[in-house]
Amino acid sequence: MATDPTRTYPSDLPALALRDTVVFPLTLQPLTISRPVSTEAVNRALASDRLIFLSLQTTDNDDPTANDLKPVGTIAAIRQMAKAPSGGIHVIVEGLARAHADLVSLTGLSLRATVTPQPEQSDRSLEVDAYVRRIQDLVERAASLSSGLSQEMRTLVLGIEDPLRLASVRATLLDLKAAEKQQLLEQHTLIEKLQAVTKALDREIALLELKGKIESAAQQEMTDAQRQYYLRQQLKAIQEELGEGEKPEAQELRQRIADAHLPE
Repeated sequence: MATDPTRTYPSDLPALALRDTVVFPLTLQPLTISRPVSTEAVNRALASDRLIFLSLQTTDNDDPTANDLKPVGTIAAIRQMAKAPSGGIHVIVEGLARAHADLVSLTGLSLRATVTPQPEQSDRSLEVDAYVRRIQDLVERAASLSSGLSQEMRTLVLGIEDPLRLASVRATLLDLKAAEKQQLLEQHTLIEKLQAVTKALDREIALLELKGKIESAAQQEMTDAQRQYYLRQQLKAIQEELGEGEKPEAQELRQRIADAHLPE
């Protein structure tokens, strides 16, 4: 389904700064929370309507401030929460809608954001359908090249009919840097998102194909080396059988006799 443009959200939400992670609307994402400011945001969301604003952190600060968050992020709902053995917490969030943070403030250990939703449309067109078909073909190709894509994941991706959700799910699964995923989240049109996902999939397949060629060449070199070793061992055995493969001691003795010029 597409993000619902008619749904309303609170304008003031707890804000969670994410390091190296971007959560897209229409996707589920597991997160591990350990920093006090992050734990506080999750606790405030759980104590209210479970809604939270997720934004990519632009710095490496352990204690993020209002200036460390990207303005475009995702309104999400916390669906599950469990304590981690390390002392932090594990949560599963569901991305609901893209939003822009008009204001982010830090009071004590609490980050909060005043947000404006930016609904994304999922209108179908011939061009959109063509990109969807292309992405599905690329997923099939990637599955044939790598065992890393499980049958369940392949079935899930190929079963997605909504183009916006397809783009979001594939963007989540792609091996992209967080900054690249952030750019994809900020793309305004569906076509731009589908184009970006298609380009990233093309690159991923090119890498898989190159990896396969390298592994094949390495395997061939190993096979050739094994064959040469086997042939050398066979030749050595034949020479010994014919008496041509004398031991070093016998060769040395023969040379000493020749050097002594002994009579017959």
